[in-house]
Amino acid sequence: MGINHQLHNLANRSTRKFNKTFLSEDITGKQGGILHYLLLRTDKGPIFQRDIESYFGIRPPSVTSILQKMEKKGYLVRKSMPDDARFKQIMLTPKALSYRESVVNGTYDYEKKLIKGISEADLEVWQRVTAQIVKNIDSDETQGGTTK
Repeated sequence: MGINHQLHNLANRSTRKFNKTFLSEDITGKQGGILHYLLLRTDKGPIFQRDIESYFGIRPPSVTSILQKMEKKGYLVRKSMPDDARFKQIMLTPKALSYRESVVNGTYDYEKKLIKGISEADLEVWQRVTAQIVKNIDSDETQGGTTK
């Protein structure tokens, strides 16, 4: 099993389990990840689409599509900024905020479950390796090519 497959498998399983435990059944994996991010950031100032693009490494058209679906489901609204209508502040609805306590409390417990039985040294290696993988991916994108 290659690293790419392992990363997809891990991300899909983790997101599905987290969403099923702490969020709604009508949320997809990506939507749940974004809702989770928004719920944890809601008190830290305005959030815009570019914040989500940067945090998740998702292209703008994909984020637009995800946010439109979440808006239709009643989890958020996008409010145009008076000085530049191209920028839309993302604001959570009461429906989304109803999940806040379970998500905030659940995140800590869920991360403890994820790392159960893994030594501090192994976690440090994991973090270094994944940071290098992200750096390699980003470096490849800035060079405009792929490596084979």
